[in-house]
Amino acid sequence: MSKVLLIDIGGTNLRYAFSDGDFSSLKETNKIQLSCIKGFNEILKNLIEDKDVDSLVISVAGPKINGSITMTNRDFSINEEDIKNTFNFKTCHLLNDWESIGHSLAAYEDSDIAIIKQGTEFNSNSFFIGPGTGLGAALLIGDDSVIPTEIGNTTGLTKALLKNYSIDNTDHFRTLEDVLSGKAISDIYEYKTGERLSSEDIVKRYGSDDEMANYVIDGFIKSLAETISDMALTFISGKGIYIAGGLIRSIFKIMDKDKFIENFYGDKKLVHLQILEMIKIGIVEKEHACLHGNLNFYKKNINKA
Repeated sequence: MSKVLLIDIGGTNLRYAFSDGDFSSLKETNKIQLSCIKGFNEILKNLIEDKDVDSLVISVAGPKINGSITMTNRDFSINEEDIKNTFNFKTCHLLNDWESIGHSLAAYEDSDIAIIKQGTEFNSNSFFIGPGTGLGAALLIGDDSVIPTEIGNTTGLTKALLKNYSIDNTDHFRTLEDVLSGKAISDIYEYKTGERLSSEDIVKRYGSDDEMANYVIDGFIKSLAETISDMALTFISGKGIYIAGGLIRSIFKIMDKDKFIENFYGDKKLVHLQILEMIKIGIVEKEHACLHGNLNFYKKNINKA
């Protein structure tokens, strides 16, 4: 029986799973620390040994150019034809990580999406965004066409969002992901206090007597609401906005949803406010979104090989 290996290389970990049979589920899901990423070929060799794997779908954090991805936050590059030929795979597909997440929507049940705001569907555009190690996003049109973006490395919104943290230093914080990511939470907290903490620890301090942790997380939540408001109008995402990642799942538990929606609406003109009022906002609560997206991509393309 043929089997597909699914791999996701993110900013911190390499996650993998297998699937076979009717390709309806992930099996043997696991993760590997990225400290050994330069030995990727050896990792791949070990994963497929005695596994009867004939296909690979791999998602990587970075823009895909001519069949190759160079990671944004690590010294690592990969080419799908090189991998296919080296390991004699029948098929090998390389996806941007947010391209993969766009393909994951079909894997979700209603219970996998926590709703911040209900909406009324008015077109087939779904927008995905996720603050993690960096900031990723993608547009899904219909069920099959995914357009990954590099909005995390854009600079147009940064100066405005820095006001949410009372920061004027645009030299230190330049890109959107410098103010809207897990790393941004750590960097901004350190900039304000001189103390370096992980974003997870800062989120855990929210609601405590650590006033700066409260201030930074409030600024982050407001920045996220304002950013997805602009993205909603940029991409006219009438099928909804979906926020993914472990960080946002943690923040969702502590955030003021009504305040978030208020900041999402902002001071938009009436015609644009009416568009925003129709757009659903949800949190993807299902884990391993990229692996599910890789599997869905494989299922869509299994007969095209």
